[in-house]
Amino acid sequence: MENLRHLRALQAFDETATQSSLSKAADVLNVTHGAVSRQIKQLELHLGVTLFHRRPNGVELTKAGERLHQSTRQAFSALQLGVMDVKRVHHRQSITVSLSTSLALKWLVPRLPSFHHDHPGISLLLDTNDGFADFDSSEVDVALRFGEPGWAGLHHEQIAQEELIVVAAPALVEDTPLPMTAEAICGLPLLHDAFNVGWNNWAEQVGLNADQLQSQQTKYVDSAVLIEAALDRQGVALTRHLLAARDLELGRLVRLDESRVALDRGLYFVCRPGDQNRVTIRIFKKWLQSI
Repeated sequence: MENLRHLRALQAFDETATQSSLSKAADVLNVTHGAVSRQIKQLELHLGVTLFHRRPNGVELTKAGERLHQSTRQAFSALQLGVMDVKRVHHRQSITVSLSTSLALKWLVPRLPSFHHDHPGISLLLDTNDGFADFDSSEVDVALRFGEPGWAGLHHEQIAQEELIVVAAPALVEDTPLPMTAEAICGLPLLHDAFNVGWNNWAEQVGLNADQLQSQQTKYVDSAVLIEAALDRQGVALTRHLLAARDLELGRLVRLDESRVALDRGLYFVCRPGDQNRVTIRIFKKWLQSI
């Protein structure tokens, strides 16, 4: 137990080894450069070894330092995971949800008043991030992701199957009778989604040649931005039905035809194995499946 007296020094050492810099370690630990330097010197005196070579552009681990860092990295990672796990279990009435900005803006956020009305005791923290959540090193409870199943070691369930539909702002088509013909749709500017490239599939489905489609210089990676361009009357969007649904309900968008371009991807609910049985997460998932 004697070595535990040097826990702060071990933390300073571990962060310095990770950052290869005393200054960067000090910034992470929110202490001064001098404090980190003193902690490491005390640790070196206690162990009787030199842990770092001081270099002009930072520090470099000695052989002894490398051996120690292997242990401290594992130990502090385990501590961090343990603390996060305790916090997750303790805050059972709170759910941290990781999801893309598009999904948050166009689908989830507008529907949250309904959830809070039905479940006032459960709070949600939305982490809008297009990268997949790292459940091993974050406090995320649930990830909502559009894709194909491929999350080894995690529990996942499909919430909705997705498809692409043709939409536009009412003002763009004015008094044109709906549904429109494929040829009439092709006479309008077509907005292109760089992620869900579906206009060629749509053309094949409605009996057109792909070369009849207008080229578009601007392509949209973010589906929410694509829909905003359609709302702004810049053109016709072939977009995910799930994301356009609320704008269709409110009359801000209209469907131009009855085509549906099937996708091999869907919206998935992902969490740690066993967490799907937590009461709050089970309630949230059931509500998602109902909207």
